[in-house]
Amino acid sequence: MIQHYKYVIYFIFLSFLAIFLIHSFCPEKSSFALDAGYNKELIVEDRFWVIFKDKGKLETELNVSLKNLPERTRIRRQKSQGSTVNILDLPVHQPYIDGVVNCDARLCLKSRWLNGITVIANDDTIKAILKLPYIDSIQKVARYKANFKLQQKPIDKEIFRAPAKDYSSPEKDYGLSATQITQIRSDFLHSRGYHGEGITIALLDTGFDLSHIALKNVHVLAEYDFINNDSETRDQPPLDDIGQDDHGTEVLSVIAGNDPGKFVGVAYEADYLLAKTEKVSEEGIMFEKQIEEDWWITGLEWAEQNGADIVSSSLGYSDWYTYSDMNGRTAKITIAANIAAEKGMTVVVSAGNEGKSSDHPYISAPSDGFDVVAVGAVNDEGLIADFSSIGPTYDGRIKPDLVAMGEGDYVVDPSNNIGYRKTNGTSMATPLVAGTIALLKQALPEISKPKMLVKLLKYTASQALKPDNHYGWGLINAESAYRYVKFPGSIKDLSDWDPMGSNSSTKIYPNPIKANQMLGIIGAKPIRSIRFYDLLGDLVYQRKDLDDARYLTWDIKNDYGQKVSGGIYICIIEYTDGTTESKKIAVTQ
Repeated sequence: MIQHYKYVIYFIFLSFLAIFLIHSFCPEKSSFALDAGYNKELIVEDRFWVIFKDKGKLETELNVSLKNLPERTRIRRQKSQGSTVNILDLPVHQPYIDGVVNCDARLCLKSRWLNGITVIANDDTIKAILKLPYIDSIQKVARYKANFKLQQKPIDKEIFRAPAKDYSSPEKDYGLSATQITQIRSDFLHSRGYHGEGITIALLDTGFDLSHIALKNVHVLAEYDFINNDSETRDQPPLDDIGQDDHGTEVLSVIAGNDPGKFVGVAYEADYLLAKTEKVSEEGIMFEKQIEEDWWITGLEWAEQNGADIVSSSLGYSDWYTYSDMNGRTAKITIAANIAAEKGMTVVVSAGNEGKSSDHPYISAPSDGFDVVAVGAVNDEGLIADFSSIGPTYDGRIKPDLVAMGEGDYVVDPSNNIGYRKTNGTSMATPLVAGTIALLKQALPEISKPKMLVKLLKYTASQALKPDNHYGWGLINAESAYRYVKFPGSIKDLSDWDPMGSNSSTKIYPNPIKANQMLGIIGAKPIRSIRFYDLLGDLVYQRKDLDDARYLTWDIKNDYGQKVSGGIYICIIEYTDGTTESKKIAVTQ
């Protein structure tokens, strides 16, 4: 009998041991699914979004929320959303947070815009939270593969020791950054005195080390580390592994660097908000190049509240979300980016580096956002980089939106305070576009709506008339964008773009027009002269000293009888009564 019990005890022991080992090696699966908006299997203990149904009775908090807002944030919000504060800006209701924490959940971060919190919890805790009456949904916090650079090529650092020569005008000699700056014609705006002064740009990345000679004078208004919860964004061993801040430092150099004569960023006189939202590795082990989206979202809310006009983030992600989720409304990170755009910020993000992927070459969140500017990469000849992620979004919208140089870009070398190196990735194309938008915002104050600046860049990019899902609307051109607005008598607000002339008594047709067609112009008033310019301001064709003409034609040829190339042209019509009118003409091949 004793021997029999011994076997029973052994059997029970082995059974428990087997169960223990199974759960030790396979802890990630759970046998139940949730109803409140979550229908996927849960990890035994993981990080979750807990979204609430409302914000409680917090109407009285609206005025409180105004107290700490910078004036520039108030002005931007008022222009964009028609009010300084709305329901999205209210804090998450504290009693709701307390109720979740009392279920043994560990609080991580809060999101005003999403009206939720992130917590670390196990299955039993999640079940308890679901019973609370104010819970809308529970979803896993997504983690993503970051759009890091693809490769780095150190260059001879001896070339870049401080020269004796005084470079008093850095835009005259861009040094290593010449190609990436001049290809998009941002040097044109530099030469007219625009370097980003008065514009606030936020960067969301892995961290930022400002010890490099090209970054010592960056105008940093504020910085915050959302991973370690402090105000230091450079590496802090042992909290950070060495090299944590490399990627962010390189990205910052492209937009804000200034080492006259050797390396110049796009908007080196802008003001900057620096947010550390991406963890690269932990104790020497790669963090799977992943980010928990709550860090990014919280960083975005912080940047918006602190007055950012533009946010540049070279951290687009795709893991944990499928292509069907790239519809502009599913990924939490995309929802937050859409809200930021609604509040008047211009959100510029990298499209991704998955272009060569056989199973998922598509863009990643949050570049699928409706008003988010997704940036692809080209080489120094303007040809699309094979790694640049492609569109469309799952719901059929063209992406990326624009492209800039992202192959063979020069950046600072984070390992050497006077060195530089080459790198690839849509990560580097993104700050080029964001910085150019900053220059245009400074140079064209008459365009008050941020979305119109993006529209302006699209109208004047290399593929404005034939956008596709590799280049989007094409390679940006800062000079063309500036001249588009500054033509005499041109339309200042691009929402007035009226290609068919339906809002004017003078009609131009067909528009768009093919290069082998004849353009017709029917004047509402007698016409004295008519001139056609390209977007660089060069006169292409003109007819003057007309005898009170009311009907004119143009055969789409220049003054030398040659067919003009495809693109957008400005038609300036001068009437006999001394008034003028401008029209935009789109010529296709």
